[in-house]
Amino acid sequence: MGERTLATHWTLEDLYRGVMQSWLVLVGTIVAFALVGLGIFAIYPQKYTAEAQHTVEPISVLSTGSSFNTVNMETEKVVATSTAVLERAVENLDDTSIEALRANTVVEVPRNSQVLMFQVTANTPKLAAERANALAAAYGEQRTDNARAVVEKTTAELGTSITQLQTVLDSQPVGSSERAATQLQLQALLDQQARITATPFYSGMLVTPADPPQQSNRPSVLVFVAAGLFLGILVGAIAALIVSRVRNGPGSSYKRSLLEEETDDDAIDDDVIDDEDIFYVEGEEVELDDDDSLIEPDDSHAAVAQPMVAPQRGHTKKRRR
Repeated sequence: MGERTLATHWTLEDLYRGVMQSWLVLVGTIVAFALVGLGIFAIYPQKYTAEAQHTVEPISVLSTGSSFNTVNMETEKVVATSTAVLERAVENLDDTSIEALRANTVVEVPRNSQVLMFQVTANTPKLAAERANALAAAYGEQRTDNARAVVEKTTAELGTSITQLQTVLDSQPVGSSERAATQLQLQALLDQQARITATPFYSGMLVTPADPPQQSNRPSVLVFVAAGLFLGILVGAIAALIVSRVRNGPGSSYKRSLLEEETDDDAIDDDVIDDEDIFYVEGEEVELDDDDSLIEPDDSHAAVAQPMVAPQRGHTKKRRR
C-alpha cells in the first residue's frame, strides 16, 4: 500500500512538472519571437513612394498627310523609363544615378486611359516627390523634343523634295503637260510643308505633381508583432513537444524508477521493523545483535534462584490415559 502511494505521488508530481516546463517553454518562445518582431520593426528601413501623373496626347507627324488620334501606351510606358528620359531627369537631381532611379521607379497605366503614373521610391518624402516630378517632367520634355525633331526632319525632307521638283519644273517647257504635272506635285509638297510648320503639337502635361507622402512603406507594427507571435507559437509548440519527449524518454523513466526504489527502501528502513529480529522468551522481549547473536541481559538485576522442592505425595498429577 505504501509503495503504491509513493509511485502515484511521484507520477502526478512528475506530470505536473513536465506540463509546467512545457508551458514555460511555449510561453517563453512566444514572448521572445514577439520581441524579435518588435525589434525588426524598429530597425526596418523606412521608404517613401511619391506619385506624379502625366497625360499623353497624340502628336501629329504629318509626313503622309494623316494624323494619329490614339497613342500606344505600352510603348510610352517603356519610353518613360528609357535611358534618354532618365539621363534628362538625373541632370536635375542630386545624389542619384540612372540605374538607381530606374530600380526605384514603377510606371503604371490606368486601364483605358492615356495617363502615365510615375511612382518613385526614396528614403525621404521630399526626395521621393522631387524625383517623381523630375522624371515626369523629363518624360514630357523628351517627348516634346522627339516630336520637334520629327517635325524638323520631315520639314527638311520636304524642303529637299521641293527643291528637286523646282529644278525639274524649271527644265520643262512652258505649257507642256509634264510641266503641269510637276507643278501640281510641287504645290502639294509646299502645302504639306506649310501645314506641318504651322500646326502646333501638344505632347501632354504634368496634371498631378507629386507631393511628399505622409506615410512610409513600412508595414504597421502589428504586422511584425503578429508575425512574431505566429512563429513563436509554431516554434514554441515544437520546442515544448521536444522537452516533453526528452523528459518522458526511456532514460528518464529508468532514473525515476531507481529513485522510487531508493525512496521505498528508506521508508521501509525507517518505519517497518522485521519480526524475525525479535524473540520472545518467557514473556520477555529478546533482541538479536547484527550478527544474529543474543544480546546478554543485564546481570545487575538478575532474579535470585529458589531451591527446588519435591512434590508432596498425593499431590502428583495423574497421567491421563
